[in-house]
Amino acid sequence: MSCTHISNLPEEMLRKILKLLPHVDLMTAMLVCKSWQEKGEDPAMWKLFMVTVNTRDDIQKLRLPRFQSVQTIQLCSTLTEVSMEGGYEIFQHDCDLQQPDGLRDLFQAISAIPSISEIDGIWTYDLRALEPGLYASAMTRLTRLRFGRKLTEEQIDNIFTVVAEENTKVEEIFIDFSNPGFEFRMDKLSPHLFASAVTKVRKLAMFGPMESDQEKFKEMFKMVKEEKIFLKELIISLYYYNLLASIESDILGTALNRLEDVYIKGPSHLMGRGWSKVDKVTNILRKLVRDDSKLERLELTFLTRTDIVKIDPELVRQVIKKIGEFVENYSYMDYDEWDNVDDIDEDIGDDDVEDEVIGDDEVEDDDGDIENEVIGDGAVEVEGIGDDVLLQN
Repeated sequence: MSCTHISNLPEEMLRKILKLLPHVDLMTAMLVCKSWQEKGEDPAMWKLFMVTVNTRDDIQKLRLPRFQSVQTIQLCSTLTEVSMEGGYEIFQHDCDLQQPDGLRDLFQAISAIPSISEIDGIWTYDLRALEPGLYASAMTRLTRLRFGRKLTEEQIDNIFTVVAEENTKVEEIFIDFSNPGFEFRMDKLSPHLFASAVTKVRKLAMFGPMESDQEKFKEMFKMVKEEKIFLKELIISLYYYNLLASIESDILGTALNRLEDVYIKGPSHLMGRGWSKVDKVTNILRKLVRDDSKLERLELTFLTRTDIVKIDPELVRQVIKKIGEFVENYSYMDYDEWDNVDDIDEDIGDDDVEDEVIGDDEVEDDDGDIENEVIGDGAVEVEGIGDDVLLQN
């Protein structure tokens, strides 16, 4: 039986063999000879390799021919607490990438590699020293944008303009309005520009929006209602401000049913109080059971037991049949017995009491994420999300 020396293999076959090697072994193979080194420099072999950049000197790696098709880079993640601001600990990097010249060189190198779609660790850096155009050019190459650190007004305006008006790679936007310093600069962004950008992506998650963001919310839902959007999934977590109560029921209901996946969490008065909230939720559910609704998943975790018993049981059954449970806190309630819960409703009262402790005890489950507040003699309000939630003692 004759054997063929590896050096005599067709070049295409040798490339396929080298491409099968783990990157650490490929680096070793490239040291064998000049021919293997040349073949190992093929960018296609390094497309899934994550380049680590810990210092300004490491930026030179991004100029190597083999890394011109990489998709992910990882930055230095060592942080040091430098100050307190608004009750928050402010951290900063010690590495020289955080310096203005380091950031500039890094973003120029990133901008030169169109294939980069993820920069692991970038969200922990203070990027205010970057020129707005360079910042937006590099960041809109990513598939996921996260806003929570301080940025200049020009940077925010520039990046939202690019996302709104150009075809970018951005698929998801995550905004933490509550981080110190960020919400002030977000306040300067026009509602129309904000709405145009956040409806241009597939997924939007917003946490802790402020009262000053009310007009942005209104404009966003109006735009979604008109179907001039790419948005499919919406996550909203409200802490203090009731930004949905003032939005017209028809606009809110129609907009949410234009989406495919909706998760809304917040205080019990999130969409108003009493029957006003029930009317808004009923509007959403009535549109959901229609054939033209696109909603496949809906979670409204702010609804209380008092709200649930005020909604038409038949409507709720239709919703559950179509998309499954939509109020996870009450997934163990027997909906067939809703017609007999009037006296429970009377015991609790007409007003939402989820945020008020009337009893003496607070009970936390074994996992630590469900907090039950004992109200009066027997009714229990549930705060949190979980799979095993009981509604009464």
